[in-house]
Amino acid sequence: MNPVSQERADSRHWVAEGGLGILRLSWNAIRIPTLALLVVMEPIVCGLLGAIAALGVVVSLIFEFLVKLPHYPFWLMMGISAALAALQVPYYLLIRFLSR
Repeated sequence: MNPVSQERADSRHWVAEGGLGILRLSWNAIRIPTLALLVVMEPIVCGLLGAIAALGVVVSLIFEFLVKLPHYPFWLMMGISAALAALQVPYYLLIRFLSR
């Protein structure tokens, strides 16, 4: 390898390393505050999701078996309640992804 091509290879390496460093710094500047917000809000978000899901199940059961409304969307409400409870999984996965 001649000295000129070696010099070009070294300069490309330096630029690539600098670019990767800037990307890593930018990613951490976005990741850490977002992670902090998600971790601080975790008890509130998961508590609300769980409470609303449980309330939806209880209300659906009451309306289906005690009140006996003729056109009450029982299975739709049960599905919405299950979806609200299941929303905690992606929330925790996002926290896990950002904490690595």
